[in-house]
Amino acid sequence: MSKQNFLGSLSPTMDLRYSMLFLIVGVIIISLSVWNWHYDIRPRLVSEAESNARVLAASHAKSIEAQFQNVTGKADISIIHNSINEMLLINDPNTGETLYRGIELEVDYDVFPDDYELTNLSVGNTACTECIVTENPVFIHRTGELAAILRVYANPVFYQRLVDDIVDALAVMLIGVVAVLVIAWLTSNRLLNSLRSRERSLMFEVAERKAVEARLQQIAAYDPLTNLPNRYLLQTDFTRKLEESSRHKKMLATLFFDIDHFKEVNDVHGHEAGDRLLEEVASRISDVTRNYDLLARFGGDEFVMIMSNVDNRSDVIYVAEKIISSFKPSFVINDTPLQVTTSIGISIFPEDGSDPSELLKNADLAMYRAKAEGRNGYQFFNAEMNLELQFSQWVESNLREALDNGELELHFQPQVNLDTGKVVSCEALIRWPQQDGDKVSPADFIRIAERSGLINDISTWVFNEACRTLNRWTDEGFDTVRVDINLSGKDFIEKGVLYRFLQTLRKYQLQPHQIGIEITENVLLESTEQVIKSLSVLHNSGVHISIDDFGTGFSSLNYLKKLPLSGIKIDQSFIHEAPSNKDDLIIIQAITLVGHGFGLDVVAEGVETEWHQSLCKGVGCNTMQGIFVSKPLPADEFADRYLKRIDSKAE
Repeated sequence: MSKQNFLGSLSPTMDLRYSMLFLIVGVIIISLSVWNWHYDIRPRLVSEAESNARVLAASHAKSIEAQFQNVTGKADISIIHNSINEMLLINDPNTGETLYRGIELEVDYDVFPDDYELTNLSVGNTACTECIVTENPVFIHRTGELAAILRVYANPVFYQRLVDDIVDALAVMLIGVVAVLVIAWLTSNRLLNSLRSRERSLMFEVAERKAVEARLQQIAAYDPLTNLPNRYLLQTDFTRKLEESSRHKKMLATLFFDIDHFKEVNDVHGHEAGDRLLEEVASRISDVTRNYDLLARFGGDEFVMIMSNVDNRSDVIYVAEKIISSFKPSFVINDTPLQVTTSIGISIFPEDGSDPSELLKNADLAMYRAKAEGRNGYQFFNAEMNLELQFSQWVESNLREALDNGELELHFQPQVNLDTGKVVSCEALIRWPQQDGDKVSPADFIRIAERSGLINDISTWVFNEACRTLNRWTDEGFDTVRVDINLSGKDFIEKGVLYRFLQTLRKYQLQPHQIGIEITENVLLESTEQVIKSLSVLHNSGVHISIDDFGTGFSSLNYLKKLPLSGIKIDQSFIHEAPSNKDDLIIIQAITLVGHGFGLDVVAEGVETEWHQSLCKGVGCNTMQGIFVSKPLPADEFADRYLKRIDSKAE
């Protein structure tokens, strides 16, 4: 029996059984003792007492018999009578009790002459029922005749003495037996109580351990906010479902989706509202999920659904449309209705991948394509995306090596004041030349770097290289201009970015006003308190901060009021179409008016013709940038063409 089974058997019923066992054993011992007393000890005691009485009575009978030998007259007869009377006075020397209760003498008259006048004699209590009665014959030795019979009624003192001795011993024995039983019962009961207490403790510990294990399992495998399977459980079940689909020769669909503009919900309504929204979204999607499909929270606002045993794509489309439709009713969070949408990317096993990692990556890529197509929709992974994925993988694997090996370059494009025609600043633009002479578009590899997490290292390199170039220009005797660099929103999330930037300025003996920072409107959407604080510190130190590609994102006057800015750059798409498109011209005028209203410099990007230049100057832009002035140039060429040497300036 195992410890658990043994402890489990120590129930109150077993306790009663053990108590009954001790009671039965005690009753059996006492019953055996009584039976032994009645059928063995007592008969032997009676026999022993009778034997003692007979021996003593026979001794006295011999004395009486001796007196009968000398009977010659009446005087002799009186002596016999006196001897018999004296027998009643004989006491037990140990207890002092009278040994005889009565004496009876029955005389045979035929033996003696009549003149002896012998008579029967009865002395004491001869009607004693509990006395030990012995009959002792008295003979006349000379004739051999029976002269009389002496009956002695002995006091049962012999029997009583033996009984007392035995009873005392028996009582002591029974008391000992009872004491042993009681002690054994108490000891066993105490042991049982101790075991039962230990059993309860162990049961509590086991229950508590199971509860902790269940809780740990819940934490390890399920998302605490939505109670959906987390990424760990998704990975485990994903592999199992792939094996099932492969075995049954069925398709498996991976749906990767998130909440469009979820960051805005957190910024406007708070993170608690964002959490409530995630709970509601999980609940709605669970309602449209098939029982045998897997829905998991992948992280943040990202969800993954695994549809196994799929026969055709129409089944997947039906579920994807149901998910999108579930977002149509507003989500009421803290009594506030919120209208959000979702974008879904779909990859199919086996054509889009054969393992969970590949299928998830492809579905993620398809989701970003769905967002690029306008959001609130779904996209299947296709060959074009596969080429894009291969390109992304090539960039990810080679960009780090290019950064470490110094294969990246900075080119500088001048920014000209529209009133004076002088170069007042320039923008540092990163380039990645290839050995075969081809070029990788900065827009492509920067986008991939942001997704892969390499953007922080690239931004650090750009900032350091720009400062190094400024320092070199100064050492070569050039009168430098401000160099603007582009930073990602992720650069400001990283802790220590301010210290690193300011330390770099000190390293190259530069002043903060010699550096400008351009941020996109996406950074504005992610402008947490930490981002605003970082920008404020840089701005207050003298760093020129401007918004790049203004007007193409989610422009808001509130951002212009909230953020510490020095200027805005009108996106080149408006500049290109402004000469022939009245709406674009109105947008340029509006942006310029707003920028000047906030006291900001307004830079026109993408100026390619004299017409563009005249238009921008006419609406009031301060500065222009584009190939009309110059394409981006290597550092040495830019310095030779647009920077003046300090000595020539003095002349």
